[in-house]
Amino acid sequence: MKDRIFITIFTSTYNRAKLLSRLYESIKKQSFSDFEWIIVDDGSTDGTKSIVESWIKENEFDIRYFYQQNSGKHIAINKGVREARGELFFIVDSDDWLVEDSLQDIWQTWQSIPIDQRRYFAGISGLCAYKDGKVVGTKYPYDFIDSDSIEIRTFYDVKGDKCEVFRTEILREFPFPSNLGKFVTEGLVWNRIAQKYRMRYLNKVWCHIEYQPDGLTSRSIELRVSNLDSTILYYRELIELRGKRIKFKYKLRNIINYLRFSIHKREFFKSLIYIGNVNLKLLCLIAFPISFLLYLHDRLTLKG
Repeated sequence: MKDRIFITIFTSTYNRAKLLSRLYESIKKQSFSDFEWIIVDDGSTDGTKSIVESWIKENEFDIRYFYQQNSGKHIAINKGVREARGELFFIVDSDDWLVEDSLQDIWQTWQSIPIDQRRYFAGISGLCAYKDGKVVGTKYPYDFIDSDSIEIRTFYDVKGDKCEVFRTEILREFPFPSNLGKFVTEGLVWNRIAQKYRMRYLNKVWCHIEYQPDGLTSRSIELRVSNLDSTILYYRELIELRGKRIKFKYKLRNIINYLRFSIHKREFFKSLIYIGNVNLKLLCLIAFPISFLLYLHDRLTLKG
């Protein structure tokens, strides 16, 4: 085990033994060597442990494997953050793989921020791309921009999954809630971080993505409806934000989704009272019909 670790690559996995091999091979090809790979197995039954143990025996680089009963990716992230030895924490999903020399570029990008300014930054973020090289979602508005995860999406209109790399100590400061079910969107914590720290965003592709039919992205509605406490909290915290540049369409969208999932939870009138108390009655009147239609669409989608 190395004494010097600059980057912790972290992967939470559940029954993805075959896909993990692709990620493993991409890590082997990295020229940067001061890293570790932490894998938290979220209850796999497909032989994931055996294949990871075989890689550990190969001793190509530092790999640490941890097993937990199926609890959700957010619980696995908390575990990985506690165990991490790297200054930076790079979450790479089991169906992702790294671009050649991405670790070197990530570390150089982080080092390019003057040391006396780094305490104001939660980390850095690049782009994800599909197998054919097409960028996931949209690029950042400039090749280089300092902002935060709220403004980058709700003021600059950046869309799609991105390649975020955080300071490990920031993720220790902002752990995922462990009492909100098996799914907590990463955005809940990223938004909390954004209220205190900035991120440096670059139009550089650091990893490739291949969404799976059974993955979290494809099951978005199911997961949000099955975990209403965390879903409603996510939108409520967005509604409560102050001091951020957020376009009107995003303010309205947050209220629409807050009401939509409150209907699922049978807490619609409670949510109406809350919105009235925060002086958003007009937006509520606009949002309600859309929220109800989305609720009905959710019901039909989940039945199908």
